[in-house]
Amino acid sequence: MDDEPRQRLAEGKRLLDSGEPEAALRVLASLTGHPNPDLAGAAWLAIGTARYRLDDETGAMAAWQAAAQLDGSSAWLGWRSVAEQQVRDGDLAAAVEAYQQADRRAPAAERGAIANRIAWLLKETGHDFAARRQFNRARGVYGSYQAWVTWVIVAANVAVFLVDGALSGGSGFQIFGGGGPLVEAGAVYGPYVAAGEWWRLGTAAFLHLGLLHIGFNMYALWLFGPIMEQMYGHLEYAVIYVLCALGGNVLTILAAPDQPAVGASGAIFGLFGLAFVVSRRRHLILGPQARAMLSQVGTLLVVNLVITFSVPSISWTGHLGGLAVGVLIGAALAPERVPTIGGLWRAADGSSLARHTSAWLRGATYLVIAGLLAVIASFAIQRIG
Repeated sequence: MDDEPRQRLAEGKRLLDSGEPEAALRVLASLTGHPNPDLAGAAWLAIGTARYRLDDETGAMAAWQAAAQLDGSSAWLGWRSVAEQQVRDGDLAAAVEAYQQADRRAPAAERGAIANRIAWLLKETGHDFAARRQFNRARGVYGSYQAWVTWVIVAANVAVFLVDGALSGGSGFQIFGGGGPLVEAGAVYGPYVAAGEWWRLGTAAFLHLGLLHIGFNMYALWLFGPIMEQMYGHLEYAVIYVLCALGGNVLTILAAPDQPAVGASGAIFGLFGLAFVVSRRRHLILGPQARAMLSQVGTLLVVNLVITFSVPSISWTGHLGGLAVGVLIGAALAPERVPTIGGLWRAADGSSLARHTSAWLRGATYLVIAGLLAVIASFAIQRIG
């Protein structure tokens, strides 16, 4: 595609965005016969949007059908727009066929959402068996995420526990309590951190006291970690986990500096807090197992907080610090790696109506939270000193 037609396409879209559909039609009309199917298809899609905004639904449908018939990258968007118009017209059977055409041509990342729409239409038209099959397809797309970071974290915790237990001569393998030389060297303890052993703020999250301690924590992480990793992606999830772990240990040296603490529970409470906020603020499209677990996170939080303050040996500072960081992240940043019901809605030209936070802003948010934890840790150390 040469520069001049591309510039005309951009100008037509600009006029559409500026609320001038008639002017956009004049600019876009000459592009519909362009030999490049990608450019011609994009022009037909934009023309369909312009016609729709001018209340010319017949003209809009004709334009979207023209985009669908072209063998270009936007053909699937044309079929989807045709299907959406047929839904508005009440022709649900035709809409199912159009969505199926879109499904055959759509990128892999879009097929789950299309399958979900087909399922609802089939259910609405009385095809329950076919609807269940499409729902399963949609859930399969969203449930196939490989939670590599969670599995690595679990493996690292178990490996450290086994090494520490072996170095302790087996005393670290008690049901509860114990701990070997790695616990001694890595537990978070205010005076040692103040003396320059900063690594304890991180290493403490990979150390555990006894089989019950590591068993409960790893089971909770195995259940909830993959869900949150799917929502935020590998990199962001790793950052979130580290920040929640640091949040628990920073609050420990601030509020209970003379109480040594170890365990991944601060990070896990952070994931609980994150899951609670996200599940209450967003309408996520997940499989039944994930939805069932998220629906229980509020009850789990209450139960675990009761246990936290009922058992003297549990570090309440680690739990609350991690929880606070998870809640803060959940309130500040919506997950963008899993679809929501709101994200299914599209403009007539196929563009998403959902808002997205830029990668720069997301990164800056995590840096601000890390900076806040650093300031609190510095203040806590000055108090200890």
